[in-house]
Amino acid sequence: MTRLTISEDPGEEFAFRGHNMITDSEEDGIIFYNNVTKVHVLPECESFTIQVMTPDLALEMDFADADSVREALELFETKKILEVNSEMPGFVRVIPSLEEKEEPKTYGEPFIKPKSNEGLLEQMPSRPDERLGENLPDTQKH
Repeated sequence: MTRLTISEDPGEEFAFRGHNMITDSEEDGIIFYNNVTKVHVLPECESFTIQVMTPDLALEMDFADADSVREALELFETKKILEVNSEMPGFVRVIPSLEEKEEPKTYGEPFIKPKSNEGLLEQMPSRPDERLGENLPDTQKH
């Protein structure tokens, strides 16, 4: 079954060691809690499996019973898991995402940086008493 190493204090990430289902090899890695998009129990009635989803992979963990699943879900929610490991091979499975990542879309023309002498704005003081006399209306002639 799955073995969880826990901490008293919440963390930002947890390490995992599991069987990569694509490469058919053991894989180590780190998952940051901020990257987790979903934690849920898989719907198969005869299994007690939790799946942790990130944009890059899914991590599936088998547990012995429903109580173990509830405890693990609570530990994931409180971010107190430090490490996920398997007592025997196959109880922790790593399934990398096969979706191609999209490049960020740009809209319109690419940004063109102006030449150093193009588009310079003239600076003008914001307070009227600091402005040059030529920019103010002639109020002295009245």
